[in-house]
Amino acid sequence: MIMDDRTHTALPENDYQALIQIMHRLYNCKAKSDLKAVFKNSILPFFEAEDSSYAWMDVQMIEDKLIPGQTIDCILIPEKQFSILEKISGYMVSIGETFIQSGRPVIAHDVDIPREKLQEELQNFFRDHPIHTPADLYGNESYLATLVANHRPDNVVVGLHRYAPNDKLWTRREIRLMELLHPTLFSVIKRVAIQEQVKTHKALVAALDQTGAPMALVGEGGRVLYRNAAFSCIVAVESGGVLPPPLRKLLERQANRMNPAKVPESGAPLLAFFPQGQAVYRLDFTQLFQDGNRADPTWILRLHPVDDPYTRLRLNLQKAGLTPREMETAILAGDGLDDVDIAQRLFISPNTLKNHFKSIYRKLDVHSRTQLVANLRSSWKPIAGG
Repeated sequence: MIMDDRTHTALPENDYQALIQIMHRLYNCKAKSDLKAVFKNSILPFFEAEDSSYAWMDVQMIEDKLIPGQTIDCILIPEKQFSILEKISGYMVSIGETFIQSGRPVIAHDVDIPREKLQEELQNFFRDHPIHTPADLYGNESYLATLVANHRPDNVVVGLHRYAPNDKLWTRREIRLMELLHPTLFSVIKRVAIQEQVKTHKALVAALDQTGAPMALVGEGGRVLYRNAAFSCIVAVESGGVLPPPLRKLLERQANRMNPAKVPESGAPLLAFFPQGQAVYRLDFTQLFQDGNRADPTWILRLHPVDDPYTRLRLNLQKAGLTPREMETAILAGDGLDDVDIAQRLFISPNTLKNHFKSIYRKLDVHSRTQLVANLRSSWKPIAGG
């Protein structure tokens, strides 16, 4: 059963106030224990979920199953269950297919997928793994539904789970709230996960030397503390030198986003792209604090080639000048959602949505919804004129 909750056009003010409080608590996280506390004391109660898990996971299918993720951490789930959860994640086919076939960053049972589908997938897992039973995972509770957020650029997935007797249905409200929390939440998850792996700059330098990806360690003011050979081939800067002005500006913009003064209007902030010669790279920044010292932040800067459909789509939409809210609108239209559903998922009025489409059509030089959808679905690469 799919929940039809299309009744509201705006989120209440107390939702925004709660979100900004959660964002500030996330910003202050220095270690995994801090992040656990924010999940347990703030995120789970706010979303009315019983537990949560997050993992490195590239959402891809092989032989009708999802490639299992690698658990980063679980909240209120015993550690002995981590490996079983990773196996089960491969059976969450409906979630994987929905992400693969759409551009949405957040989906949920009851809204995007019938919760009955989850029970079918769990039965498939237990059928293929008779050594396990539901009691091994959930005790006397029944796993009913999940809200999943996917950060595609870094292959990180977060799940919030509900169990009986909490039979509350997920709604577009929770989806939108998670979309707005999405940029802050995932930047902190990535930062904490990397800091757990890398305790000192010395260890980080050794790790950078071993990776073939273009990466650099950057200090305050954009000063390059270290860069590997792959990074040097793209950006002409010596260790001890300063990043070129375009890179410094992108770094400053990212730093300002880490601790927002208000909830962003969109869950799809602009990605950072850096053109260099004939190529364009997506910049990925991870902020680190040596020994928890916020007065001396450093950044891991990584350059990614723009070679996947999702990133190419975002690049072309940004080149066309679409705002973050317009990009959300265009992506949902490309997924085939109707106007009512798009407006309700974004919590905007029909008139605001109409104005967004007028602007999108003008910027992409298309003249109808059919042209727009064809434009977006053409290898996920918009083509001027449809």
